[in-house]
Amino acid sequence: MFSQLFKTIIGASGYLALITGFALLQALPINEYTHEPFLIVFVDAMFYTFIYASLALLMWNTLKYGKFDALPIIQELLIYTALVLLSLLLIYGIGYGFYTFILPRFSGILLLFLPVRMFLSLLVLLLIIQHLRYKLCLNSDKDLSVVEEFTDKAITDEKPANTEILERIAVKSNQKIHVILVSEIIFLQADGDYVQIYTLNGKYLKEQTMKYFEEHLPSALFVRVHRSCIVNVQAIARIELYDKQSQQLTLKNGHQIKVSQGGYKSLRKTLNL
Repeated sequence: MFSQLFKTIIGASGYLALITGFALLQALPINEYTHEPFLIVFVDAMFYTFIYASLALLMWNTLKYGKFDALPIIQELLIYTALVLLSLLLIYGIGYGFYTFILPRFSGILLLFLPVRMFLSLLVLLLIIQHLRYKLCLNSDKDLSVVEEFTDKAITDEKPANTEILERIAVKSNQKIHVILVSEIIFLQADGDYVQIYTLNGKYLKEQTMKYFEEHLPSALFVRVHRSCIVNVQAIARIELYDKQSQQLTLKNGHQIKVSQGGYKSLRKTLNL
């Protein structure tokens, strides 16, 4: 118990030191261009640093559950741009309210620092997004340790002889039933207890598991490249290096999908690379 409490205190102290140091880095250059006492400038920097930390936490949850990396690059850029603009507006609004209603005596600081503050905020937000995307990528690689086990196993194990290979999939939507030919499928993506089936004509939600589709789709055409994604190899436009240890697929419909190390082994075997 005391060991856990000690670790919590050490961790909190580390974050506080990081926030204080970052605020100090902001306050020192700003202090050169104002006649306000350094303490006021430092408090201003600390205030905004706490806002950045809060926004980073919100963005982390947004990026973690938003699955934006599965979207086409244009849509992904538009979403990140909207996040940055919304965050800048929020930063300005919180700062305005803070100086207007809590510290009206120093409200002139807001106008004095506004151009510099917005520029610094833009840089900080871009760094936060880049860091969070990198962190998500690392977490994805860690989560794939189990995935690589089943992927490598899938490479060596044959499907049971009595496994039915799908030729079409029926999906019920409201009062309609859509019949999707397997050859029309571009990729499948896990969505909770469901699977999103992407085709050239749109996407369809099927109450089924990824394991079921992995076992019942033709293995010569479909490869599970990630724990949450199965791709039709005929829909792949190109394969490129995403970072030092992972690849990224660009599909013919513009979607980009990250590939795990185990998934890349399966893909290479299917494509005879």
